[in-house]
Amino acid sequence: MADGAHQFMASAAWPAWPRLNQALAARSSLWAICACGREALIDPRPWVAQGLSRQATSNLEARLRCYCGARRARLEIRGLAEAPAEGAGGIYVFR
Repeated sequence: MADGAHQFMASAAWPAWPRLNQALAARSSLWAICACGREALIDPRPWVAQGLSRQATSNLEARLRCYCGARRARLEIRGLAEAPAEGAGGIYVFR
């Protein structure tokens, strides 16, 4: 496989992380989920203003802080219908 086909097959197995600009779609929202169970709606506009719209959401997870003290939260793009009705908040963009 000197033609690079092996490298292509190996890279196809990696998961494709959603990009921040996908959270800006008309019927999407960006949510942070902490290991403690807290969920919060995250406004992606400050990150977009910093030129990070093409970043994978996994690269931005270390920029979140939770009330419980966690220094990372998982980012997830959800449709508006999937958003919890109440009990959300407490996770903030750190930088």
